[in-house]
Amino acid sequence: MHTDPIAITSETHSLAGTLVLPDGAGNDRPVPAALIVGGPGPLPLERRAQDGTPNWPLRWAEAFGAAGLACLCYDQRGSGESTGQYEDADWDDLYGDAAAAAEILRLQPEVSRVIAVAWADAVGFALRLAAEGKVDGLILLAAGAHTAEERYREQVRRLAAGRGLSDRVVELRVRQWQAQLQAVRDRVAAGERVAETDIGGQRIVTNLRRFLAVHEFDPMAAARQVATPALLLHGAADTVVPPAESELLAETLAGPVERRVYPGEGHFLYRSDQAVADAVGWMQRRAAGITAD
Repeated sequence: MHTDPIAITSETHSLAGTLVLPDGAGNDRPVPAALIVGGPGPLPLERRAQDGTPNWPLRWAEAFGAAGLACLCYDQRGSGESTGQYEDADWDDLYGDAAAAAEILRLQPEVSRVIAVAWADAVGFALRLAAEGKVDGLILLAAGAHTAEERYREQVRRLAAGRGLSDRVVELRVRQWQAQLQAVRDRVAAGERVAETDIGGQRIVTNLRRFLAVHEFDPMAAARQVATPALLLHGAADTVVPPAESELLAETLAGPVERRVYPGEGHFLYRSDQAVADAVGWMQRRAAGITAD
């Protein structure tokens, strides 16, 4: 395989990416390609850590390339070698970057189809890409089905049940959470764009409009618009997004779905070698016209 630098440009910024292609891929032998999608989280997704070691998108890209598949990953705006300001970008801005990456990958002569690979919050972008026909399939890690409020309510309910607390306590906690979210809406309405916090000595700048969009996003509504094939991967020990959520999402997606759950694995499933292997195998089977093991 070989890797090529690729630039995804717009009027305001340029995204730096890595395109991994297997040996032999070309006009006469195009191959399926994975697009590793950066999401709307508080920190941008980068190809490499500050010390230069590959982050998970680059490791996954190399695994796809070694298996005879193509892959594109990129530094989100304002990080790594990309220009622009991450904290200035709202949900639609960052989705636009993902859509631009999907478009440039589809234009490569070595590529036959594009599969979006997304983890956690980036799943929302992947679902939208599929719903809008910008990708041909999905590989979703730790995919949620609930809105942030629904997930918070369930978490509080489980905690309350374990401590023998009443439903009134659950509703009180939820109302407090709703009040905090409304306070953010009020700040946005007043013209405030970002908030700064310090976590472990690291300055985190949050785009408030993007924060609200993440919390208001409804994965189930998006999933109903998706008919492309999908592979859902989930850690059985995930306490951030419970595995039951991807099961519900699988039942909602309109296209053919495979789902795998990994005993002992938590929320950071992209660290799992088996998850990578399963993603590679699924893409290879889809390319060969095989839809199940």
